[in-house]
Amino acid sequence: MVDNALKRDLIKIYSAWQFIEYTEKNVATVRYCAETIGSLIKKMTMKTVRWEQDVASDFIDDITEEGRKVKRLSVTTDNTPTYEVRVAGEKVDPWFLFDKLLRDFFQYTMNSFDSISQIINAGLLANKEKKVDSVDIQIMVRCFGQQTYRAAFPQMHAWLDKISQSQEFQYIEAINNRTKHTADIANKLSMGILGSSNTTQIGPFFRKNVQHDKMELTDQLQATLDFLTTSWSEFLDVFKVEYVNDTFSQNRRHKIAGVRQQKLKDDPDLSYAYIDVEGDFDSMHEELYILLVRDDDEIYSHECPFNTILVTGDRNIDVLGRYIAEDIVGDDCLLHYRKYVKDNAVKGSICKFYTHQEETVFYHANPYFNVESVSDDEQFLRRTSLPF
Repeated sequence: MVDNALKRDLIKIYSAWQFIEYTEKNVATVRYCAETIGSLIKKMTMKTVRWEQDVASDFIDDITEEGRKVKRLSVTTDNTPTYEVRVAGEKVDPWFLFDKLLRDFFQYTMNSFDSISQIINAGLLANKEKKVDSVDIQIMVRCFGQQTYRAAFPQMHAWLDKISQSQEFQYIEAINNRTKHTADIANKLSMGILGSSNTTQIGPFFRKNVQHDKMELTDQLQATLDFLTTSWSEFLDVFKVEYVNDTFSQNRRHKIAGVRQQKLKDDPDLSYAYIDVEGDFDSMHEELYILLVRDDDEIYSHECPFNTILVTGDRNIDVLGRYIAEDIVGDDCLLHYRKYVKDNAVKGSICKFYTHQEETVFYHANPYFNVESVSDDEQFLRRTSLPF
């Protein structure tokens, strides 16, 4: 559903792209769960049919008290159909697998909507985004109910309102919260034998004073999948209309001027990231948002690892001031625009002194920023010139 053309168009809000990919992955998992449940039921039905064929020879002729000729079959626990499936070579109880896949189906459906909320957070709220670990679809519904965001993104507000008020979404949210956080519900999966029909039902449940009736399994799975795919398609249409306004994505950067690092016998080790001054330091933006992105034939991206970024003049040793990261980052594949705040109290070359007090990190050649190494140690120069 999503192509790489959109990926390149999202360069200014590139942290949103990872959540588009994750939403696609969640939707695919929902579809996989539904298809696997269907395949599981078909396999159990086939085993039932084969069992019926095998027991046909066990029918015995008999005569009723009224003198009618009949055929009788005795079905006990010893000769009932045996159902088992193999997963990765291991025997698995099909009822266990059915229960797990059904819970996964609704959980990944809900995960899809929560991933969509992360796209909204990173792509539309941008510099005003909420903390990623606190974001879900209900948080976005409440956020876009505020006048500021309702006015800035009227179509997204309408989409969120439509989703939150739909009966389909309310059922998905209720069954997911019930089965994930509280307890199972009485689902039914039984195979009909000797002419009777299969029974496949999602059980009724009562949550938060709302009664949810039992549902025929196949109908509900298809209805939920249709609702999810339609909602995802409609969301993308709205998102493409409103993200181009760049409402809250000012002062963003995708590169720095470089890193200067030195290792000299008679001087302390030093390494600092820097950007070039724009006009003069005092007139530069109070805040910068940086995610390292390289756009060649392929797009590469990386968190900005620097806690301090210096601002330099005509030469990269002429330090005029600094920006300090507002938040910390760890070892993670999650990308976000790191916020840097201009330090108006410490300016000029003294900024280098404070850099000496930080842990010195030496960098190798890499796709994201230029590295200038100054050293009287040839081995150090050779090592840092190698790709990271």
